[in-house]
Amino acid sequence: MTIIYLVRHGEVAGNTGDHRTFAGSRDLPLTEEGQKQKEAVAQALASVKIDAVYASTLQRAFKTGEAIAARHGLPVVGMDALREVDYGDWEGLSESDIAENYAEHWKQRVADPWNIAPPGGESYSMLWARLEPVWTQITQGNVGKTVVIVGHNGSLRVLLCELLDAPPANARRLQIANCSLTKVQIGDAKTLPGGQLEGPPVVISYINSTAHLEHL
Repeated sequence: MTIIYLVRHGEVAGNTGDHRTFAGSRDLPLTEEGQKQKEAVAQALASVKIDAVYASTLQRAFKTGEAIAARHGLPVVGMDALREVDYGDWEGLSESDIAENYAEHWKQRVADPWNIAPPGGESYSMLWARLEPVWTQITQGNVGKTVVIVGHNGSLRVLLCELLDAPPANARRLQIANCSLTKVQIGDAKTLPGGQLEGPPVVISYINSTAHLEHL
């Protein structure tokens, strides 16, 4: 059984509060709260035998990965393909800002994020084109091991939709909080209830676990 822990990075400006904004490809530093969150998730995984830690090269994810890896004496493998979806001209804006200034484009994006990209940014299909190969690389290179992948709200939600074979527009229905834990298991069984499956079955044990953050 291969176990993958998906971790969203710690908080950056715009992740919380009344005026939440799209961070996207901007390399934002962790806030003071984000620093506390990364230590909390690192502590939550301290007792788990971790074999490898991978992270987006954006500092908010990479530094979260460093905190986790440090508990296990491991390096962090930075991967550009794990970076957040590029929101182009919409980065730094809130949904209300976008809905007001890019009304029709925003409606199209919400309805069909797989094909519609923000101006100067990425659609979900463009994101998946770079994310799928690295997911395959990590999972095939760590069969039977336990690894951590530190990513972003958008990219992790798209990954989960793909693993669940859910419509990409459903990504917005998934809540992935800062420094939350999502556990994915990949087995070698050929069948699951319901019939024959192609390839190893994927089971998602839980999504968006935040119990380790409740004391903050």
